Amino acid sequence: MDNFKKFLSFSRGERIAIITIVSLIVIILIIKYLLVLNPPKRDYFKHDLDSIIARRERVMDSVRIADSVEKARHVVGTRHATSEKSEKTYRKDNPSHKEVPHPSGVRNDNLTHSVSAPIVREVIDLNVADTTILQQLPGIGAAYAKWIVDYRDKLGGYCETEQLLEVYRMDTNRFNDIERFVKIDSVFVPNRLRINSDAFKVLLKHPYLEYDDVKKIVNYREQKGMIASWEQLQKILSNGINPKLRYYIDYQ
Repeated sequence: MDNFKKFLSFSRGERIAIITIVSLIVIILIIKYLLVLNPPKRDYFKHDLDSIIARRERVMDSVRIADSVEKARHVVGTRHATSEKSEKTYRKDNPSHKEVPHPSGVRNDNLTHSVSAPIVREVIDLNVADTTILQQLPGIGAAYAKWIVDYRDKLGGYCETEQLLEVYRMDTNRFNDIERFVKIDSVFVPNRLRINSDAFKVLLKHPYLEYDDVKKIVNYREQKGMIASWEQLQKILSNGINPKLRYYIDYQ
């Protein structure tokens, strides 16, 4: 009996350790119970991570564009140097030759329409044309054609010809030169964002939505429910929403 009592007795230090362990277990159980009753409504880390990934993709797109421009300039420079060398050789062998200026007075550029490129014979559908067809447009070379297609993919398709002005390095003069040669098919339906179900990072990839916009959309649908109309979305995004975004929203 004495041995049993001795087995059940604890020193002061042991009692403190047991009480501490039991207290920690009770606290953990309480916290777990509270989390089950009130789960967090937002995953802040996930949203921030999605933003970082999307911004990284945008930076990489800019780097790829800059790299393609640099390569284009290198190719043009090489061709120009070769052309000058051939011209000098020709002049040396033909001293009586007189230089005749190009009627346009403009040198070719990889970013612009080539003199030998085919002439536009019909209006081009912006949502169907590939880069080869787009290069038939005046002032549109390989680089511009690629930028037009890349931006079309990010948008989900062009709904207005004026959206070409949003393409990288597109200016008003160049757009005015090609506007009469391009069209949008009247029955065209763009790829749309499912505003009530698409993930944070999917919404963030669209050119017309910024990080704060997507955060407001996700918070609203998690706390108040579905977004049912363009007017409702305008109220949620009260900071100057792009009116063209209405073409790309599905409320189902």
